[in-house]
Amino acid sequence: MTAADKYFLKANDNYPFNIEEALEALEYGLSTDDMHPGLLTLMGKIYHRDLRQFEQARSCFETSLYSDSLYVDTYYAYAHLLLWLNDLVKAGRIIEQALKVPGIDRPKMLYFRAILHEKQGDYQLATVSLKEAIRHSLTAECHKHYEEEIERLQNKDKRIREYTAPVNIILTG
Repeated sequence: MTAADKYFLKANDNYPFNIEEALEALEYGLSTDDMHPGLLTLMGKIYHRDLRQFEQARSCFETSLYSDSLYVDTYYAYAHLLLWLNDLVKAGRIIEQALKVPGIDRPKMLYFRAILHEKQGDYQLATVSLKEAIRHSLTAECHKHYEEEIERLQNKDKRIREYTAPVNIILTG
């Protein structure tokens, strides 16, 4: 275990409850290894979630993937950021790339794919992704969550169709 790994564990243990300690450990860790994927991913999460500095977050995630393209935690955080920013083309590429990474939480990435399709307005494809996530899910909690999301999407699709249906107005004089 390297010094950077130890600092990562300390930073990760402190985030988000003791951000000051987490940042201190991140600084020390990155000073020993500025390409450590765990440290870069955690720094990216802080930029995204806490500081709302999205371009710095993006840079951290991209550097992390450059450093280690198999570091699964980066894919979750980066896909979340890209979906948040509505960078749907890039999000789609990252999600598809992540699905090929050994050890990735496949249902989680399929859920991100469903969110991507929902943001694109394709509720049927979103539902297909959620059904695939259900096939790969290993817990009752995840299974239930994905089923609830399918129901939410179906209701949303129905409401949108109702709102966009042509209305016949008869004008009387």
